[in-house]
Amino acid sequence: MQIFNYASYIRAFENGVSNPNMTYIARALFEPIFNAENVYNRSGYPYVMTSTMAKAWYDQTADIPKNIKKAAGRQDIIDSIGDYFAADILGEVTNQNKESQMYLAMSALVEDSNLAPDQKGLLMQLYQDGDRPEFLGRAFLFAIVANNREKVSVVMEEPIDTDIRRFKEMIKKNHPKPKAMQPPEEVKDHEMGYVHELYRVYHQVSGEDYVRPEDLDSQPKLRRDFDRQRKDYYLAETIHRELRDTIRLDESEGFDLLKDEVYEGIITTRDKYYSTGFDRMTAVMEHASLLPLSNNLQDRTLDWVGAGEKKGVCHMLVNDKRISWMEEDEDGAEKTV
Repeated sequence: MQIFNYASYIRAFENGVSNPNMTYIARALFEPIFNAENVYNRSGYPYVMTSTMAKAWYDQTADIPKNIKKAAGRQDIIDSIGDYFAADILGEVTNQNKESQMYLAMSALVEDSNLAPDQKGLLMQLYQDGDRPEFLGRAFLFAIVANNREKVSVVMEEPIDTDIRRFKEMIKKNHPKPKAMQPPEEVKDHEMGYVHELYRVYHQVSGEDYVRPEDLDSQPKLRRDFDRQRKDYYLAETIHRELRDTIRLDESEGFDLLKDEVYEGIITTRDKYYSTGFDRMTAVMEHASLLPLSNNLQDRTLDWVGAGEKKGVCHMLVNDKRISWMEEDEDGAEKTV
């Protein structure tokens, strides 16, 4: 169990800052308290953050003064802390490209801390509801009222890999797999690339032309396949959007890596000779569903990627024009190999 105080809070917070500076960060975090009415030091003057104070609190050689702790419990400060973090901390002190790392570190700290159950429950509810400014702000107030000199003795009772595993499990517990998006009746613009390729595949099978989903109603088997392919695409799109918008994982650090791994795993199967494009697509999808992902990628995507998501990623690769189901000769005519 970890001690939750200002020193542990600031170390988790630093994960979201490009060039951490303890004085700059402390000055920004404590500003709404130092500027509040009737918050004075022993000499009767408003507090001013100095590098000496910031270093002492960071290094845990000094506790937070009682007057500041008392102010952190005032209702007016509690009520306004979320708005302050939204306006003056997030995107100002923090780097939006690094905030996902900060949230993961902070939520792990809270979950494994010595906070009272009601405090821990409140913070984790705010986090799971997506109210990031309130989550960080209320956590900060809880942190500064705690004993900042209290430290956890470093005793290695278990192997490091066990601690890492528990940390990963904690993160995944706080981020359950999102509910899958359902394909809308109308094909959306971002689907047109892979959908057009499906129409070409189906044309080769049936000899009929297809330009919209309803055209497939005369071929029930192909219509069922079409609906299944769209379902897989939206399984992948669900993970894509959740990592980007909720977890706020940078594309290059998450979903792009997933697409690259799937591509490398299926390209040999894709490039084999087949009688039809439908056979090629079926073989690739079967292979993709069984494709193992690297441990690093599984951790980054929170173990959300299953067989359906991997098949959906294949359609995204079609959208990106990295693969296709049909082969073309030099004149642009479709080939069947």
